[in-house]
Amino acid sequence: MQQPIRRISWPPGGTTDSEALVTREWLVANGLGGYASGTVAGVITRRYHGLLISALPAPLGRIVMLSTIAEQLKLAGGREVEIGGRERSGDAPDAHGTGYLTEFRLEAGLPVWRYDVEGVVIEKRIFLLHMQNTVHVTYELISGADRVELALRPSVNFRAQELPVSDPLGGNYEFRAVRDLYEICLP
Repeated sequence: MQQPIRRISWPPGGTTDSEALVTREWLVANGLGGYASGTVAGVITRRYHGLLISALPAPLGRIVMLSTIAEQLKLAGGREVEIGGRERSGDAPDAHGTGYLTEFRLEAGLPVWRYDVEGVVIEKRIFLLHMQNTVHVTYELISGADRVELALRPSVNFRAQELPVSDPLGGNYEFRAVRDLYEICLP
């Protein structure tokens, strides 16, 4: 039996209050104790939010590896538009790009975001592989253009989940790209 799709359309209740987008949260687990979680807006409001919090063997425990991905859509004509939110700056959330969010829904318990930027409709999905510390973030062009360019900027951390986000980073990261495989690691 197929699980029903739970739809939550935005703005909720006809309001345009961006605070509603940063107070509702989602969570996906991998079966190992690792997870991905965040707000509907994509704004990081808690130190345990992130797209990949890995559950590693003792004594390491849960490690925040991928905090977020900044997403920028490049439209025809060269105009660039940020979609999604950013982490809080001070006490106020920065939900700048969330004005393009038209729907958030759960499909089989997994989060799906639908963005509409001037008629260009994109869906983003997040899922974790069962029993692996691996996250997949996919983007699909639904309608409005034959082709668009999406610039993605990952924010990595490699810190213990319980540590304050203000702790200094562990060192420089190394980025490796081989064909369609991309890795970010501490050398």
